[in-house]
Amino acid sequence: MLKLRRCSALQKTPSPLHGVRVLVTRAPDQSVHLVRLLEEQGAHVAVVPLIRIGPPPNERELQHAVDTSDAYDWLVLTSAAGVDAFARRLRHPLKQAQSIAVVGPATGRALTESLDRKADLIPEIYSSSALADAIVRHTKTPQSILVVAAQDASPVLAAKLRSAGHRVTKVDAYTTVENVPADLESHISGSNVITLASPSAVRALVRGLGEDLAAAKLRGKLVACIGPITLFEARERGLHVEVTAESATFPALVDALCRYYSTPQL
Repeated sequence: MLKLRRCSALQKTPSPLHGVRVLVTRAPDQSVHLVRLLEEQGAHVAVVPLIRIGPPPNERELQHAVDTSDAYDWLVLTSAAGVDAFARRLRHPLKQAQSIAVVGPATGRALTESLDRKADLIPEIYSSSALADAIVRHTKTPQSILVVAAQDASPVLAAKLRSAGHRVTKVDAYTTVENVPADLESHISGSNVITLASPSAVRALVRGLGEDLAAAKLRGKLVACIGPITLFEARERGLHVEVTAESATFPALVDALCRYYSTPQL
């Protein structure tokens, strides 16, 4: 795959994203890296968050899971928001002998920044399903596993681990709350590209535009998804997606957009 740095470095003309109007639908504090990468390519970026991180559904249950996390062989974290929720409630140092698995590099960076630990395991494909497969391959005997995730996280991770014989406790670290602005349609109309970085953002976008009207209101816009999980949700909701990142990372998403705009469209 052509890396974004080479895509820029080898061009004598402006970046293919120069002047492209991109709508970023993540919260500002979660999209700083994406915005920077897009702006480095000359894109005009508008940040219009469609969801926000809400409190856990059961604070007592979450605190108990954090307090007893040392009792588990594995700690599994599926998002940077989950790392933050866990770290803010941790009242003792993490057990050094405990193995930690994360879903991808962004979650791994959050782990290092918040808890000064490096992940022991990151799957090659950044998804919950791939994370479960990697843990199963890595472990030879049944293990006790604490999964820290969003309330509406896919059940695939815990289900796969349990089917492999592991003892799994899943705790809800936070909720995702739809935060669709009243002027969403004006932001859509003023953009060339709509980026979607999670299934919950897809659901918020579709409900914000109207379940039966979303596809029509997005006609003529380039919908770009960060990875296969988000792509699947978008297609399930009837959206036409033309760009999907090869891995669920912001650099891969920007690279996919760069390559799309570099290719003559028929």
